Amino acid sequence: MNRLARETSPYLLQHQNNPVDWYPWGEEPFLRARREDRPILVSVGYSACHWCHVMAHESFEDPVLAAVQNRLFVSIKVDREEHPDVDRVFMDVVQALTGGGGWPMTVFLLPDGRPFFAGTYFPPQDRMGLPGFGRVLGSVAQAYRERREEVVATAEKLSLALAPAPLVPALPSEELLTRTTAAAEGRLLGAADPDNGGFGGAPKFPQCAVLEFLLARHVLNHKEASWEVVERALQGMAAGGIRDQLDEGFHRYSVDGRWAVPHFEKMLYDNAQLARIFLHAWQAHHHPGHLDLARRTLDFLLRRMELPGGGFAASLDADTAAGEGAPYLWSTEEVALVVGEERLALAQRLFSGPGEAVTDQGGWVLRGGQDLAGLAEELGVTAAELEAEREAMVGLLAAARAARPQPGRDPKLIVGWNALAILALCEFATASGEQAYLEAARRCARAILEKARVGGQLHHLFDGSTARFPAALDDLAGMGLAALALHEATGDPTWFELGLELAQMAEADYRDPDGPGWFDTSIGPGSNLPVRSRTLEDGAQPSGVSLMAELCLRLYALTGDTGWHDRAQAAMAALSSAADRFPSAFGALLTVMAVSQAGLVELALLAPDHSSHSELLQGCRQHFRPELVIGVGRVPSAEPEATAGPPLVRFRQLLRGLPTAYVCRNFSCRLPVTGAAELDRELVAP
Repeated sequence: MNRLARETSPYLLQHQNNPVDWYPWGEEPFLRARREDRPILVSVGYSACHWCHVMAHESFEDPVLAAVQNRLFVSIKVDREEHPDVDRVFMDVVQALTGGGGWPMTVFLLPDGRPFFAGTYFPPQDRMGLPGFGRVLGSVAQAYRERREEVVATAEKLSLALAPAPLVPALPSEELLTRTTAAAEGRLLGAADPDNGGFGGAPKFPQCAVLEFLLARHVLNHKEASWEVVERALQGMAAGGIRDQLDEGFHRYSVDGRWAVPHFEKMLYDNAQLARIFLHAWQAHHHPGHLDLARRTLDFLLRRMELPGGGFAASLDADTAAGEGAPYLWSTEEVALVVGEERLALAQRLFSGPGEAVTDQGGWVLRGGQDLAGLAEELGVTAAELEAEREAMVGLLAAARAARPQPGRDPKLIVGWNALAILALCEFATASGEQAYLEAARRCARAILEKARVGGQLHHLFDGSTARFPAALDDLAGMGLAALALHEATGDPTWFELGLELAQMAEADYRDPDGPGWFDTSIGPGSNLPVRSRTLEDGAQPSGVSLMAELCLRLYALTGDTGWHDRAQAAMAALSSAADRFPSAFGALLTVMAVSQAGLVELALLAPDHSSHSELLQGCRQHFRPELVIGVGRVPSAEPEATAGPPLVRFRQLLRGLPTAYVCRNFSCRLPVTGAAELDRELVAP
């Protein structure tokens, strides 16, 4: 075993028996590299990454290649989920040098931490136009020994290019937001796949942040074309192999352009965001299938990814000992054995037969979404009977699949990812009235506060025994938004206070002192990185900047403090040009822009106790209202008015002793109401 045997990350532990002399990220390998004047090799990946496993088996487990690597380099293995700042900086290096990116990521550093060469996957020998890993090791080490000045010059140029320049301030205005959101919407509509849904070809990702923006434009600006793009994408994913048709949950992306064949890992952040977008689609149009998919996705998280004591695991692996995606793949013979030969033809119709979605290994990926009404008419049965038949087959196939080797689970509790799950659970509970989901959100939040917060400081993750690594901006801002959602759902003022506290922490330690916006990391000791990381783009999950801009805007509505408003506006204005030109990279920020442009609606809910506001709350959350910010205040029977909770609710009174709602725009409030129907009318009134 190497040093990684002492780590807790499943990804690092996967490499504990490599003959490579790995170090985890930290000071020790850099000290050794400086002492011995050796370059550093950093390999970055994560536990659910298929190609990370491939490179490990091909190269890091090879004793000959490992001996070369040990002789020439000091080697560091990094779990990107533990160190998102390291991953971000080095991914920028890979993209700058190669024009692409991905994992596994391989970066070569000077002993002082400055990168000078990088790539992603390298095969053991020259193959597919890629140089073999052994040849790369030899060439890089030779360059370091014999062309040191050239290598150092490259490292200096890269470090200068990587240093994030301050965002250029722009004058915030409604006109700027209007122009940016309209242009971004137009570009996205033009990039949408009219046949299969989503954007672009293979590989195809869910791009939840972009779908949220288009849905917000639909409801706020009455854009029907945007709704059509959202609905087509949701239908495609729901019917495709990217959705696990047996056990629910969504895989990370599809390797084709039709959502048919997935890349098989399942990530917490994807499923949390997909549950939300299906819920929001239901709120917008009340198609029952959307609500059902939101519920099924959350149930998958609770069934397969909830950790003992609350919170959610990071991911399920793409691989098992039987190979990539093996639990999810079927042969025609296997399906016939499970459902019976006499029902095989029907199963092929119900799950899109094997010719429709086949992996490179020849496995059949089950799909859904067939027109049951049309098929029922063809077969001379009712749609209900056919649906019952499909559900029966799902049960049989799921039971058979459960007997197969199952993918590993990465049990890290990552704060920012869990914050997205809390948002989805709270919103679903509020809209549906199903309190079990709110209890799950509470469990998750309590687990974060009990396990990942030490001495008042939030950490990035809990590894099962210890809170580790300083929180990133998306941890703080995401958990701040989750706390506000919990305040709305429960009426408990302490959740509002937590959201405000986390935002204040981010302002104190993450804010860019030279311009608008925030860094990914707090002000603190150096981390052996050549630059301080800052993520501006929304990728598979919203960036910390986008989350922080939304948190600031919501806190402005709840507190009336114009400082929060100004910070959000400054960040949006500074990034407006980039969001206009590259909207697919700024979906979450564009949603904040769309909400700000439309104008916030502040809703103060007053109740005699913490739960009696639920009927009013559920009524107003039957519709998708991204511009609505809700504060809740309690007025005990012995008190005339609310004295706790956000400033928005303080010193307001109950009407006739009943739960009472005050609808405000720009802090100018209409007359209070006590009924859900009255509240709905007030919310749609101009």
